[in-house]
Amino acid sequence: MARAKYITEFEKDVIRIGVANGFSAPAISRFLGRQKMAIYRHIEILRDDGTLGNVPLEFVADEIAIAMQRKEAKQ
Repeated sequence: MARAKYITEFEKDVIRIGVANGFSAPAISRFLGRQKMAIYRHIEILRDDGTLGNVPLEFVADEIAIAMQRKEAKQ
């Protein structure tokens, strides 16, 4: 049974962007404010579905990747 709200489509896109830009699951989890095990699990689900590589529009992906990088720099 789930302990928190479900992962939204936006969060799935952030996971895809993070993976495509080489961010670790813990880094993605810190950015989203989610538990790292939930991110690991959703990476696996997206990979199994064949949708892990479906990164949204490039300008959106670039902005999110920059925001993730800035957050990690503060850690």
